[in-house]
Amino acid sequence: MARPQLQLADIPEDLTAGQFWELFGEVGHATLDFKGGPGDSFKELLPAMAMTDGGLAILGVSDTDDKRQIVGCPLGQGTQNRITRYANQCNVPVELKPFRVDEFELIAVEIPQISGRIVTTPDGRLLRRVGGDSQPLVGDALAAFVRDRSRRSAEEEQLNRRFNPADFDLELVNSTLAYDRRPPVAATSLVDALVDLHLAERAPSAATSSDVEVTTAAAILFAHDPRQFVAGAAVHLVRRSGIGPIAGAASDRHECWGPLQGAIECCVDFIDKHTRTYEMVSGLFREPIPEYPLAVVREALLNALAHRDYGLVGTTIDVTVWDDRIEIRSPGPLAGHITVDNMREEHFSRNRRLMRTLRGMGLVEEFGEGVDRMYHEMEARLMLPPEFTATADSVTVTLRNQFLVDLDEQAWLLALDPWPGSAEERRVLVELRRRGEAAKRHLSDILPSIDLDSLLDEMRLRGLVKRVGRAGGTQYQLSDGVIRRAGAPAGGEVYELSSRLLQEIDRVGSLSTAEAAKLVGVERAAARNVLNELAATGKVRLVGKTRARRYLRVDEVES
Repeated sequence: MARPQLQLADIPEDLTAGQFWELFGEVGHATLDFKGGPGDSFKELLPAMAMTDGGLAILGVSDTDDKRQIVGCPLGQGTQNRITRYANQCNVPVELKPFRVDEFELIAVEIPQISGRIVTTPDGRLLRRVGGDSQPLVGDALAAFVRDRSRRSAEEEQLNRRFNPADFDLELVNSTLAYDRRPPVAATSLVDALVDLHLAERAPSAATSSDVEVTTAAAILFAHDPRQFVAGAAVHLVRRSGIGPIAGAASDRHECWGPLQGAIECCVDFIDKHTRTYEMVSGLFREPIPEYPLAVVREALLNALAHRDYGLVGTTIDVTVWDDRIEIRSPGPLAGHITVDNMREEHFSRNRRLMRTLRGMGLVEEFGEGVDRMYHEMEARLMLPPEFTATADSVTVTLRNQFLVDLDEQAWLLALDPWPGSAEERRVLVELRRRGEAAKRHLSDILPSIDLDSLLDEMRLRGLVKRVGRAGGTQYQLSDGVIRRAGAPAGGEVYELSSRLLQEIDRVGSLSTAEAAKLVGVERAAARNVLNELAATGKVRLVGKTRARRYLRVDEVES
């Protein structure tokens, strides 16, 4: 589950070192960084966070070594003057909060997200947060970022009708507040909660809720029917036969709308209805395997709803389920400097209020990680990666149901996730599971274009495989750790079941599938597969059909 984005109010005045690391974690990211003090790197951090999603800088933590260390940074007059000077040079208002960790004094600096204008370093560079780094934008990416950042997003617009708490899902708002460690509110205070969630703006002299501007973003996230506020705030889904490109017959259509989270679940239900779920027998268990990884489907839908251009009034997100793929098309081009080539590393939010709240709801972990997660989940099952295409009018992601390995092997790989880190490692593991062991020349047949020596050495160091034999007789096998976690190679498991069933058939004369399954404690499908293999190799005889089928000793006479 994602950490909620911390604010100054969330930081106690006194902490132990253990409490500090539990609160912040040890890894910096787009909205959190650690600095020893307000030096040159802090000067770059200020505009970079302001131009991304804002965040916190914690001063008094060494960031020069692999392991972070609390070193302290007291808020003396000189330090405060330096922070203030840097903030003024960048024209970024910041707030400071000193706090103690054991015997050390640290400073938390809250940096706001700046929209509607461009913030640069004092020497004129435009930086962005990418993961835990501050990186410059140049060339076309710089021009696209400035153009998009200067444009007002449709999510910022005021609601087109008078605010009425009854139009909003109060329970969902309160669950969002709870995730952000805030108390629940009654319907009469709903507008105050939206202000706290940065989804509404209160004028300095506002006295009543009518003086508060509730944004379109609030309706997209929490309105029972956001179509009342944004025409086209819905998802149109269709199931078509065939694989195209000519449109096949539509067998079902549906429209999903509602609070963003509910719209996603509605879409997932439709896709689940029109795609397959395989039942795989893995060892002693029945494993349901959906045709498409559920995490990828959810992420693709979330990206479409969170990043679409809501200014294109009347246009919906379109989802088409084909026989061989799912296509999810969202209105509007890629935002800012994002391209199909850099979207796994870069991040830019057209709808920054939406993304901030979605992170607060726990629907996204770190900004910009969703696309990378989609690739990882598809790779985990050795499926083709997601395909992104972008035009001036729309962005489409295509998920294909093509596999490099069968479903039983996918279920086995899922038991190992996330241990194998790459598709190449997973291909090697599957091959070793199939063979029991393999020489390097056999593995090179399935991975002809990679440095196999380096790959196998890395897999040995990480405890995924082991090497047996020497020189020309060297073979590779699954490590004991892999076998403990996901099961023995397929050949060894089948051999054990075959031996037990043969012994029982020799003892009693014959077995049915149900008797065999009960004897060895596996699903009937697994027992039937083993018995059929014994029959195919002439070790037992098969008589009868369907439920009356039995497997006999080869010398047994059918009565």
